[in-house]
Amino acid sequence: MLKSIVVAVDASPSSVEAEKLALTVAGRHGAQLVGIGVLDTPFFTAPMARPVGAGAYKEHRDETLVEAARLRLETRLKEFGAACAAAGAAYGVVEAEGVPHELIEAEADRHDLIVIGRETNFHGVEHHDIADVVQRLLRDNPRPLLMAPPAPLTGGRVVVAFDGSRESSRAMHMYILLGLAKGREAHVVSIAADRAEAAEIAAKGAGLFRSHGFDAEAHGIAARGNPADAILSQVESMNAGMLVMGAFGHHNLVHNILVGSATRRLLHDCPAPVFVHH
Repeated sequence: MLKSIVVAVDASPSSVEAEKLALTVAGRHGAQLVGIGVLDTPFFTAPMARPVGAGAYKEHRDETLVEAARLRLETRLKEFGAACAAAGAAYGVVEAEGVPHELIEAEADRHDLIVIGRETNFHGVEHHDIADVVQRLLRDNPRPLLMAPPAPLTGGRVVVAFDGSRESSRAMHMYILLGLAKGREAHVVSIAADRAEAAEIAAKGAGLFRSHGFDAEAHGIAARGNPADAILSQVESMNAGMLVMGAFGHHNLVHNILVGSATRRLLHDCPAPVFVHH
């Protein structure tokens, strides 16, 4: 069962949504929240080409940037604490300095779930993309991750992308074991060129939900194009409030996300929060 959640806190719009999402999940499960804000000093003080004699300017620039980032971080952590207190949620805050994904991974060892905004970067820069820190957590972190987009759908349905791989099975199983399936309408979606094959795979996934006492509807969809397109269509048509998927299996939907695959679109464009595990 879900006991504790670490929430990445910065000023990006998706991070604000991640905070709201974490509060909602914590409220349903009585979980404790820990907000972590990271002062990414390596980013702000990275070496850069400069004219001879400009060292003092670079040093002053770095100090100014770091101090401004520190103030933004402290403000957001105070806002996070205030939101938790207003919601009556048990919480703590961690202010760290260094490489963001490394510090979040270290903190996550003590928690069950990471909640983070898709654009969270701790740099005060809006780039409207999957932030590097999020990609690194998706690749390296052993904990499940719940990623929020800037303006997420909030419906009660959950789309579970299941392709029969070990990774998608683990993600689905972890989602159930954490108790996140409680009170949610689950729809297991499988994509294959042959509809009968897709239906068979989806039925197996729905069977896991039923074995844990949860209802689930199986959807086998015949499609030959990018499976991400079909999954996104299901999320949007159902007004789903979450997508559950595995990561980095050989045939998995996000196998090549970090090397430019078209399936990157699934995480980049999904209008609902995405629960990812591998």
